[in-house]
Amino acid sequence: MMARSLLLLLVLLSCSFLADSATQKKKQKQKKRDFNTKLYVDICLSKKKLSSRRDHKALQWLLQTSGERSIASETAHQHKAACWMLHDDAKKSGVGKHFTQRYALAVLYHATQGDEHWGTKTNWMSGKSECQWYGVECDAWGNVVGLDLGFNDLNGLLPRELALLQKVQEVDFHGNDLQGVLPHIVMHAWKDCRILRLHMNGFFGALHTEIGLMKSLEELHLFGNYFGGALPTELANLKNLKVLDIYANAFEGNIPSELGNLKQLKELDVHDNFFVGNMPQEVCDRNLKFLVADCLDGAHKEIGCKCCTICCEGLPNMRCIDKKTGQAVIV
Repeated sequence: MMARSLLLLLVLLSCSFLADSATQKKKQKQKKRDFNTKLYVDICLSKKKLSSRRDHKALQWLLQTSGERSIASETAHQHKAACWMLHDDAKKSGVGKHFTQRYALAVLYHATQGDEHWGTKTNWMSGKSECQWYGVECDAWGNVVGLDLGFNDLNGLLPRELALLQKVQEVDFHGNDLQGVLPHIVMHAWKDCRILRLHMNGFFGALHTEIGLMKSLEELHLFGNYFGGALPTELANLKNLKVLDIYANAFEGNIPSELGNLKQLKELDVHDNFFVGNMPQEVCDRNLKFLVADCLDGAHKEIGCKCCTICCEGLPNMRCIDKKTGQAVIV
């Protein structure tokens, strides 16, 4: 009996040791690399060498945050933003909340060709508080909580540094010329984001499953892009979602029945995609106020939908009929 007890104790101790080791390894893996900043004092070639304690602390943070390659490469958006932060930003913030926010916004500015393309850029890249920059909204504590840069000629890719704006609640980038995908790390970070407007851009590829991590989302507007593939079932994790608009993309396959789990959903527009099959009964059971699909009888009917409020014919005709009135409507 005593031998069994000792054996059990040894097993428990061994498991505890392994768990502690795994935790320690995870911490070591997560620990950021310490850079010898003296090697990078002339990283901005046209500027004087960095010398102050503030400069070295800021440089350390920048290297750790965006990586050596991005900060050191003269053509990288992160390099341009870093050099502005280190040399030209009249605010001269120490590393902290405002430094972080200004850097994230500066990277966005360069990544979307602010100098060459933006229609309005009042106060951007100036010494004024970032809360006074055009389209930036802050709360009473100076946290960036909103970005409203719709129809402002942003051109390029959204940078991963937007993930540094962790308090953001509303983002509107619609009507620009943005391409690529929403970086995974951004979807991980924007847990407080309630409204995301990315419509009328050039985003493409799959809508990644990480979208399900943005659990505060109430409105998701993606129409008029090139998103494709299957619609991720992880959308069902967005329990606060009221509006989902994916009109005019290249999504395909069946509409997930899991969308029926969205009890707050009021509006769903899936027309002008490549869906097949029928609108799931689980979605119909929600009795949505506004439900649009390519369900109009005819040569281009894509899905069956007995509960849609508006049925469209799809490409090339783009004709939509209100099922209640029988009248043609524009959606």
